[in-house]
Amino acid sequence: MAGNAAGAEEVYRADLEQHPRNGWALYGLIQSLKAQDKDAGEIQQRFDKIWAQADVTLTASRF
Repeated sequence: MAGNAAGAEEVYRADLEQHPRNGWALYGLIQSLKAQDKDAGEIQQRFDKIWAQADVTLTASRF
């Protein structure tokens, strides 16, 4: 949203090193990759699996 998708990607990847099942960070990483026209398919699959039972639909990350 702030226009720094590459910086956001770094932040999300760093968070996921500490918390690999963080759906919020996965969602943000997907958005940052898409903003850079990078493939987000693998991350999308991880997110879909982790978030499958969630009762919240994400529209933004929490960072």
